[in-house]
Amino acid sequence: MTTEGKIKVLCGSCPDGQCQAKLFFPSYDTSIECTSCGQRHERRFLKNVQEVSNPGVALHNMIKNILVSNVMPKRGAEMVKVLGLSNYHCKLLSPLLTYYGMEKKSGKAVLLREMNQGDMFDCSLLGDRAFLLDPEHISVVGYGRDVSGSMSYLSGTLEQIKMYNDGEERLIPIHADGDGHCLVHAVSRALVGRELFWHPLRCNLKTHFEQNLDEYKKLFRDFIADQEWKAIIDECDPDFIPPENELLGLRNIHIFGLANVLKRPIVLLDSLAGMQSLGDYAALFLPAMVTPEECCSRDGLLHKPLCLAWSSHGHNHYIALVGVRKRSLPRLPKSLVPKVWGVPQGLIDKYVKFEDNNCCILGGDRTLGDSYVLRLAKAMEEVFWKRYGVHPELIADVHQYVYRRTGIVGVKPQMVVQATQKSIQEQRLYRCLTCDAICEVIVVSEWLKPGGTLYKTATQNHGQLQQDKLYSFPMQGVICRYDGSRDELIPDFSREALEKCTWCQGTQMRLVNGDGTARYRNGDRTKTRSKSTLCNCGFKHYWDGKEYDNIPLELPVVLEWNNKVVRDTVLWFQNESDLSLNSNVYDVASAVVQKHFPGVFGSERLLQRVVDQILEQTKDHTKDQGKGPPVDGATCHMTETAQKLIIGGAGILHKEELGVSKTERGIQRQIAEKVSKQQQKFTDKVKAKRGALKSDRTASPPSRSSSSSSPTASPTERTARETRSETTSPSGSPSKGSFVRVVTSDGQQARMQLRPEGITFIQLQTWIQEKFGVEPAQQRVKWGFPLRELKPSCEEQENSLVPLAHGDKVTVEVQPIIISEPQEITETLAVAGPSLSSSSLDSEVTKFDMLKQ
Repeated sequence: MTTEGKIKVLCGSCPDGQCQAKLFFPSYDTSIECTSCGQRHERRFLKNVQEVSNPGVALHNMIKNILVSNVMPKRGAEMVKVLGLSNYHCKLLSPLLTYYGMEKKSGKAVLLREMNQGDMFDCSLLGDRAFLLDPEHISVVGYGRDVSGSMSYLSGTLEQIKMYNDGEERLIPIHADGDGHCLVHAVSRALVGRELFWHPLRCNLKTHFEQNLDEYKKLFRDFIADQEWKAIIDECDPDFIPPENELLGLRNIHIFGLANVLKRPIVLLDSLAGMQSLGDYAALFLPAMVTPEECCSRDGLLHKPLCLAWSSHGHNHYIALVGVRKRSLPRLPKSLVPKVWGVPQGLIDKYVKFEDNNCCILGGDRTLGDSYVLRLAKAMEEVFWKRYGVHPELIADVHQYVYRRTGIVGVKPQMVVQATQKSIQEQRLYRCLTCDAICEVIVVSEWLKPGGTLYKTATQNHGQLQQDKLYSFPMQGVICRYDGSRDELIPDFSREALEKCTWCQGTQMRLVNGDGTARYRNGDRTKTRSKSTLCNCGFKHYWDGKEYDNIPLELPVVLEWNNKVVRDTVLWFQNESDLSLNSNVYDVASAVVQKHFPGVFGSERLLQRVVDQILEQTKDHTKDQGKGPPVDGATCHMTETAQKLIIGGAGILHKEELGVSKTERGIQRQIAEKVSKQQQKFTDKVKAKRGALKSDRTASPPSRSSSSSSPTASPTERTARETRSETTSPSGSPSKGSFVRVVTSDGQQARMQLRPEGITFIQLQTWIQEKFGVEPAQQRVKWGFPLRELKPSCEEQENSLVPLAHGDKVTVEVQPIIISEPQEITETLAVAGPSLSSSSLDSEVTKFDMLKQ
């Protein structure tokens, strides 16, 4: 209780490694049942237990758990999941283990015959294995301690055994399903802890009797008549159904056969009164049909006995008794070992090793690890899926929520598989996203005909039924079409019509796929855990085939182009743990532009305006939110991705057209508007100054300081300096790695490193000549977007700085040389003056692959 008298609410995670469901419970609870796997855990075993600080969240989850637990069917012993596997799940996979094995390297299931291991699994390979129960699983119903009454019935025997084990409980009776296979279930659990091998054990037992029938008849001729052996062998079959009113089942002769199949002794215990009676309810079954040498492990030691017991006075249900992990192995004193069954008593010392204290060890410590068992189950699940088209976990859910709801018990698993297959094909199975229950739409054919329930409802609500008109029945979860020729309703299961969950009355109902997953809609919560702190549900959300940590933002954008205004909303994902799922501003903007203005040439500016709108809105939202991962992480990822080429309309938009600053875009517009006028202005002065320029050709080119400080510097030069200022560091030098991309019309391309003081047009020409072998007279240089020619208006400007900035693309069209005008070529070369070494301009020029257009 808190100081205010209110109940303190705690939350913690289920300790099961495959479940880890988040559980809410009042602080006074010491035992909590998991609403997901069905296990009940002591509070000390829960993980990450802490007080819930948000009372609203705590109240919501507690009420939900209470309501769900009140309306949902309780998970029976066979449905409780431990590490993701229930007994029912294991029983479904068991028939596959009879004929399939797991390849070690790949972990895939392969037919045993393809692995040269025979047609059937040899259960004697498990002869030295034993299951040890984890202490935290002792109280788990259906997996740990048996709760069918065996603890009371066997209490005297267990107390006697406890005395020989230092007063410690080391031998615990555990659950085995009572579905007619309890003997092989108990043996399988004693071997590996799961009921995975009940089917192989039965098949091995039947084959063993058939192959050694003459020896068995000879050994038991005084106890079993020859005509009884057919029934004994038939009872071993996994699909055996006893005749009506006859109580046939596996009994002592079958236990003796299993001891020989496994090549290890089996001890069958009973209550103290039963063990002291003259009956053979308690016995020691020795593998006398094989030699003692065959009953040894690789170390040469005899296999330790398995231990079974009766669970009640009725002697109609077998259970296994196993040791506990992290405790000493259980010992059974020779005084409590029952008499040997079927063979001479003197054989006991040949098959059972007794220690100096006259006790034998039960089970042993050679366990099959949980990880291996889970891998084995997963391999068999893939085979099950390929064979039946449905997942075994879905079969288990159908059995839990559909058959147990109707009170039908004893249904063979194969019948449930067939019914599930049909329901999936007809799209009649739904999953509730609120309580995770399975609901099936059931429609009886009589309901659809005149006088039937649905027919009456339709006529009462709609009057005369019309041909091919659809009629909805929300209560039954079905939509029907009226067939006038047959005068009956025809169900249309392809249309989702189930509106409410049968169990919790939730409204989030989704059709189920064969693998058990729901057919999610955008925004639905999935089963995948999320570490996001922005969404309180703790799970990821589905959107367009992917799972996200957070629900996307809905951002309104306005597109205006050619006197057409369109308003739309785009989805924006950010703060995702998987950075690749964060939205890319250019991808989002490109998609919405192409949606409304497909194939429009020159829509790059429209794309830029959409980008600006998105960035402005996401910036404000992140600033106000103040929670979760910093938006810089998402922005950095977005910017790096956006540097690739983006297709916009019929043209190709480069990163420099969208990722530049406002200042750079302003400079580019000024260049586009003014450079042509300035070039025309200087063209008028060309003839007047040509003579003067020729006389001054031997003069050195103007220095960097004089050109930069000259008040008469050309607009092009001033623009170049302003542009470079945007890409230089505070110290005045260009940012590391500043370059332009140069491409020739004949397919050559390279990168030219920009110098701190800039580059003149004549230096650019010289670099192109040395890099590509193109003479200046053949060069027609273009740049910018759209492409426009880059050239000085007169020879005076050839030594002026060109307006190139980091990321620009320069195109060189190779022109043919006109031989008829050698004078002009000579003059051009003379104007160039001393050439500048390309190595001094760019020491790191490298060839690179063309970007994907």
